[in-house]
Amino acid sequence: MIALRHRIALTLLPLLLLVAIFGGFGIALLSRVGGRIDQILRENYASVIYMERLRENLERMDSAFQFALAGREPEARKQFDDNWRLFLEHYDAERRNITLPGEGELVARLNRLGEGYHHQGMQFFGSTDAEFRRNAYFDQGGLLATFNEMKDAADQIARMNHDNMTQANREARQTARSSLVWFGVGAVLVTLLGVFLARHTINTILRPITSVTESVAAIGAGDLDQLVPVVSNDELGQLAGAVNTMARQLRDYRQSQKARLLRIQQAAQATLNSFPDPVLVVDRDCQIEMANPAARRVLGLPIADRPGAAPIVWRPPAVLEHPLTEALQAQQAFLPDGFDQAVSLRCGTGERVYLPRILPISEPYGGTLGAAILLADVTRFQLLDQIKSDLVATVSHELKTPLGSISMAIHLLLEEAVGPLNAKQLELLIEARTGSERLLAMINNLLDLARLEKGASHLVVRPESTAALLQAAAELVQQRAADQGVEIVTSAAADLPPIAVDSHVIGHAFRNLLDNALTYTEQGGRIVLSAALGGDQIQVTVSDTGVGIPPEHLPHVFDRFFRIPGQSRGIGTGLGLAIVREIVIAHGGGIECASKPGVGTTFRMTLPVWHEPPRELRAADDHAAPTSDRAAASPS
Repeated sequence: MIALRHRIALTLLPLLLLVAIFGGFGIALLSRVGGRIDQILRENYASVIYMERLRENLERMDSAFQFALAGREPEARKQFDDNWRLFLEHYDAERRNITLPGEGELVARLNRLGEGYHHQGMQFFGSTDAEFRRNAYFDQGGLLATFNEMKDAADQIARMNHDNMTQANREARQTARSSLVWFGVGAVLVTLLGVFLARHTINTILRPITSVTESVAAIGAGDLDQLVPVVSNDELGQLAGAVNTMARQLRDYRQSQKARLLRIQQAAQATLNSFPDPVLVVDRDCQIEMANPAARRVLGLPIADRPGAAPIVWRPPAVLEHPLTEALQAQQAFLPDGFDQAVSLRCGTGERVYLPRILPISEPYGGTLGAAILLADVTRFQLLDQIKSDLVATVSHELKTPLGSISMAIHLLLEEAVGPLNAKQLELLIEARTGSERLLAMINNLLDLARLEKGASHLVVRPESTAALLQAAAELVQQRAADQGVEIVTSAAADLPPIAVDSHVIGHAFRNLLDNALTYTEQGGRIVLSAALGGDQIQVTVSDTGVGIPPEHLPHVFDRFFRIPGQSRGIGTGLGLAIVREIVIAHGGGIECASKPGVGTTFRMTLPVWHEPPRELRAADDHAAPTSDRAAASPS
């Protein structure tokens, strides 16, 4: 069996041979045309040039005789001698370039006439007799007659060579035309032969390659039962055999991997089934791929997938739609840690509270495969947290009344309303008053947190001016700022829309942030309150030039009872920023902190813009407003 490379060489060899012959023929034709042109330039054109220059020399010698007759002897003799020498050079060149029939006789005649002309010229210049010179020049057979005969001979030689050049040019043109015709015929024949050989090569080589390509494409699409026919033992046959071997090995590998994947899937499903909390896995289109019985029970999904059934698309609760979209599109995990982001779902005859966790599932190349959703049952923990909050609120409420009495008694004693005090008694009472005031502030903060943790139901939300709220908060701490030498600046655009807040509660948050900024800002510092519109929210910023917060403590600034080690000032309880966070969240906003040690700290809050509710809701709110106001104003 001939190897594939030899078959290709044998197929292309005739074409290469024909191209070589055609190329040689073209070179020969071009050489012939070039030879004719070279002959014209080398022979005839040179003779024409020699005769032109020879005639010019004759004209100048004739002019020399005329100058002599005019009395210009020295100049005339020199001109005659110089041009006679040039005449002999051009004559000698023409004598060596005789190429045409009859050209030699004309050259010989020119030679005879030239010798006689030179002899007559020498006699002319040898005599000083003016009459002799005139007769020698003008008489029949004199210098003028000889000049005309020599000029006529030179013209005949030039004309003969010019006519031959014209004939040679016609022959060269004819040769070029015939060469072009034959060259075109040869090109057509070579093209036809090339097309024939190309088709033959395609049919011979590409047909089995096409068969192999189609089989490989089918294998790539998953059809591993393809069999490429082996029609020869050359390289293409070896390729077909290799593809068949690959398909067989892939079939064996797929069978083994199917079993392995089935075991992995069963193990994964068993693992999910063992989870007491609902767990489900969705793909990029939010179609459920895996779900444990708890998830099917809580979410109302079918117990088992039926063969051929349509894929189940999970519709998450409204609170989870945005986090799930972020996980599937931006691979952003959703890991809440507060009960404010918990989801209530009905399970059986009651409701359970779940804290969702959404984790994106990524492929090795960075694409998103889907997401895993874990619903951690925090019903019991939320109940315990509620009991804790109620207990703290109750205890704080019960402690507030006797603590108020103690504070009043200490105040009366310090005013010496019941008798004079010595220095030691006065010192002890001042310390007691400081401790009671700190304890009373802590109890008030705990009561505020307890109310805020119950959500926004206790808030009286109205449309408020952002600029007015900032100005009011700044005025409350203006005296303290002046005493510390700190400048307070407010900046809010006049065309900002109103915000939907409880002015009393949000003002408390602003005051907490300003108090915190004043505590950590040195004399000569600056605090800026600003507001700007960002989409459907107002961003309120409180920036200071204080000591700043170390980066390792930034994640904990909103934690309860957290105070920065080695940096805390005053008698704070560590609840101020936690209360601010709860107030902002209760209003449906968010807060974040950015700081750089030695430069300052910035708190950014986002609060919702006020939108007029529908008329029916406004009427209902008008009826409920007095009750809400009383509830908000009632003592804790």
